[in-house]
Amino acid sequence: MGCNANYQTKMRHRRRLDKAVSYVLDSLDNPISIQDTAAMCFYSPVHFQALFTEYLGETFNEFVLRNRLFLAAKRLVSTYDKLNDLAFISGFSSQANFTRAFKQWFGLAPAKFRNAYYGQQVLPAIRTKPKRRAALSPRIEVVPEKWLLSSSAQGYMSSRYEHTLWDATLNLCEKLQALGGFNLAATVPTYIARDVMNLTELELGLKMAAIEVDDQVAKRCCPQDMYQLPAGLYATFTHHGILPEQTLNIGLFDWLPTSRYYADWTRPVLMSSEQVTLPQFYTGGTSRNLKRGDCLLVDGLGLSLHQVAQTQIQISIPVVSCQPQICLSQESCSMTKLSQI
Repeated sequence: MGCNANYQTKMRHRRRLDKAVSYVLDSLDNPISIQDTAAMCFYSPVHFQALFTEYLGETFNEFVLRNRLFLAAKRLVSTYDKLNDLAFISGFSSQANFTRAFKQWFGLAPAKFRNAYYGQQVLPAIRTKPKRRAALSPRIEVVPEKWLLSSSAQGYMSSRYEHTLWDATLNLCEKLQALGGFNLAATVPTYIARDVMNLTELELGLKMAAIEVDDQVAKRCCPQDMYQLPAGLYATFTHHGILPEQTLNIGLFDWLPTSRYYADWTRPVLMSSEQVTLPQFYTGGTSRNLKRGDCLLVDGLGLSLHQVAQTQIQISIPVVSCQPQICLSQESCSMTKLSQI
């Protein structure tokens, strides 16, 4: 009983903090205060700050700053807005402070960034400043090239858009059933996302539910349903619980800047869990319709809160070694378990 009550409390926190995230992302051009946002979620500022940091793996102010800088970067390469104006709408008191923060993220001053990338798509950048939290030691592994049967969903990889990923996975199940059933493929789906760091256009983000199939099945699939996953090196973290964004952000903003790797955004982030299989979706999907803000594991698959607490999600971040001569067999294969909400 105590475990269920604990996770019910955490689910309530999850939904309230989703509201806070949505509010911030819709208000990046306006003044944003932690006091107002906390009050909107029925928390004191101190309690809200602690929960937000645990929820997303970064503080409230870091979250606001990062997304304002990404929005500023998009405007730099798509408009000729004055740097002074961009600094002001990004929440900075001066152009000098804006330039300093922008350079910390993107490695270039705003003016040089505009000259270098105007008209191009802005790729995510990882700041090089070492962060404050504990070191993680992921499993470093090579994922081979493979062809996946896939189904697309639009929206950011977060709890706010779990209903779109739910629909994509059901669609994937239907495609497999039309081909002859789940015995034709592995049953653990992989979730694929290319734009995990850019929350400024949530609705435009593309992610996929995908499953590996053998060559014979692949030949029977529609070409537009097949996704070619490039081979490459991945840093894989294990997350426990219902909020994989926490481990993803800690991996990106704490581990990666202090590691001997950098992110390779020509490849996607991968997520999967041995406890989540396609037959679970197919048997339960027709009777459940996920709404915005629902939890895929609880409201969709009907897992108990105790089962959710035991769920392990593998989160793989595409990386490239800063030292190409390193032998992969010498990489650390240790894993640090996190206490998640």
